[in-house]
Amino acid sequence: MAPLVVATLVAIGAALSPAFLSPEFVRPSHKDALDILEAAADYNLLISNAEAGGQSVPLLPESAKSDHIKFIETKACGAVEATEDCVILDVNLGENAGRLLVASWHDAGVNLESHQGINADNPLPKIIDIRRLQSPSAEKLARLQIAASRPKVDFIAPSGLDANEARSRIMLRGDTPERHLRIYSAPWVTDDIAFMEVGLICGDLCGRGENYALRKVSGKWRVIAVQPSWVS
Repeated sequence: MAPLVVATLVAIGAALSPAFLSPEFVRPSHKDALDILEAAADYNLLISNAEAGGQSVPLLPESAKSDHIKFIETKACGAVEATEDCVILDVNLGENAGRLLVASWHDAGVNLESHQGINADNPLPKIIDIRRLQSPSAEKLARLQIAASRPKVDFIAPSGLDANEARSRIMLRGDTPERHLRIYSAPWVTDDIAFMEVGLICGDLCGRGENYALRKVSGKWRVIAVQPSWVS
């Protein structure tokens, strides 16, 4: 084979190979991890304010945060125990199950909009057309989510974050109900996307959880998409 042809094939292979390699999920730097937590918490606070009719109140004091914020370490797939296997997402994005997974990633701005206007007379989020609600990055996020579910690992790589340090970057409303517990996971990063979980326990058989996707925009992490993951 001619040297030029060989060189061309090598160049094409090098250019295409990243598309066929499984993405690597890593812990972000200490600074980025705290900034990601803060960005997720700030977005969650916006949702809480919207659910309170748009009324902001003084923030919960630092001394009360340990009763209302739980910081957890997880595998990239979200498993919370080292011995817990990931739930493998064996779906094709071109089939129904795959299309549903893609559609489950909601644009963060439109998701926030759906919560605005909530009050005692109108306690539920607004219904928004699914085509508008779906994140522009939904397909990429679904592919990364599928990839994160496949590796077999029997340990949880530590984030290096201290729980108290993490809580210091998370702000809650000062009128947070006594039984409410917010759960934040240490983030994982792959490519230009950070993933983490945010949950709320509001009592017996009461709660919800969401996956957050964040991207650094102009040097600052921002929530770009939200995916409902569980409800009780």
